[in-house]
Amino acid sequence: MSEDPTGAEIAEDAPNALGGKAEQSWPRMAALAVAAGVLIGFGGIAFLIVQATPAVTGPVQLLSGLAFSAGLMMVMVTGAELFTGNVMFALPVATGRLSPARLAGAWTVVWLGNLVGSLVVALLFRWAGGLEGLDSAVGEAAVRIAEGKLAKGTGTTIASGVLANVLVCLAVWMAMGAGSLSAKAVALAAPVTVFVAAGFEHSVANMSLIPMGLFAGAEGDVAGFARNLALSTVGNVVGGIAVALGLGIAHASDEA
Repeated sequence: MSEDPTGAEIAEDAPNALGGKAEQSWPRMAALAVAAGVLIGFGGIAFLIVQATPAVTGPVQLLSGLAFSAGLMMVMVTGAELFTGNVMFALPVATGRLSPARLAGAWTVVWLGNLVGSLVVALLFRWAGGLEGLDSAVGEAAVRIAEGKLAKGTGTTIASGVLANVLVCLAVWMAMGAGSLSAKAVALAAPVTVFVAAGFEHSVANMSLIPMGLFAGAEGDVAGFARNLALSTVGNVVGGIAVALGLGIAHASDEA
């Protein structure tokens, strides 16, 4: 791949790059997945701090999205394994680079690892008194966010999950072609800011945001949390596959 790759060059390299990630040893993949859950949880904390304001306006939403993007930046720079980005493992499966069985195993390991890391951050943030920050405004923001997510209907949550991961996977796809840390940051920030500002459903972000809201007193329970994760995950899978196959096939057909 060239120093400043074109979209076609990124697409050409993507099946091998994504396939290689999926073929890491299970212990390494699991450890990196836990790390990603922790890092996205940190992004969620930054998001809540910005949300801790009496009036949530458009500019506040955009700033919240930018704050949250720090989590995905840390994931990309450290090489941690994030389920929503790894949905694009569907591309090496489609090209024959990766087996469907390996895809299913990698998705399962990374999703569960992300959940563990996210819950660890949520618990530590609670025990550290983070929800009482800014005169308890952080906890109030966590309650508002969690209750809003838990109240969404089935179709709304799935559709929101699709849109969230279209934007996240576009961010990851562009960052794959970035040759420097600053370029990766720019590639990631804009799409992530949009999805967070719009309130779309990102399963891994919800793994920490909803528990933090429940810890702060939000109305809801474990069943509602599990429902949100299941529905947002379905949407995230659809959105991520659409990006990976859409871009991969489009560029491949141009070469045919």
